[in-house]
Amino acid sequence: MKALLIAALFASQAAFADSIAELCPVAENVRGHENTEWSISYAYHLTDAKKNLPRVLLVGDSICQGYQGKVAAKLDGKANVTYWASSYCVTSPGYLRLLAFYLDEAKYDVIHFNNGLHSCETPVADYEKSYRAALRLIKKKQPKAKIVWASSTPINTKDARADKVAALNAAARRTADSVVGIAENDLYSLANPLDRATYWVDTHHYTDAGYELLASQVVEKVVAACAK
Repeated sequence: MKALLIAALFASQAAFADSIAELCPVAENVRGHENTEWSISYAYHLTDAKKNLPRVLLVGDSICQGYQGKVAAKLDGKANVTYWASSYCVTSPGYLRLLAFYLDEAKYDVIHFNNGLHSCETPVADYEKSYRAALRLIKKKQPKAKIVWASSTPINTKDARADKVAALNAAARRTADSVVGIAENDLYSLANPLDRATYWVDTHHYTDAGYELLASQVVEKVVAACAK
């Protein structure tokens, strides 16, 4: 009897591992690692009196890290915010497993999804394939959530990397357009006309005024998604 229970336990664990591997496959590391990889997340108001409000998940990179606090403040009393910001490309090994962890943390009403600025060394075809896998995972894990895909913001240079950001945005748009019910937040078009000397502090990041503009448009898109 004991042997049967142990065998059943191992079988169930193997089946669980197989289901995770199927849902969240480890991608080939086509980009390679950055010198420093990082990941940070906060989930606000998980247990206090605001827990009955809609919950929004923001996924992105350091640009998301820059505007998330402003988004949370603007949505205070209207929606609660969780965010996950990281350096990982959608093609990074284990990216889907990391994303799945945050998708399992709570029930989300809106998921605002971005990935791209850390993908400039990634072939567009590989990026597009993995981006599609990420959207499929979001739909699988959170079938009732409204999804908003956000284009990556432009960088403060005029070179091949700037062109690559635009190419990756085009790939992400193609992928999002192929999935019914996904809304768009075009942060690239919002930021691109802005004066670089006024709104950028370095190649990628923004002044407080710049993040204020980004946060306002994120909130606008999130509120519209919540209303649906």
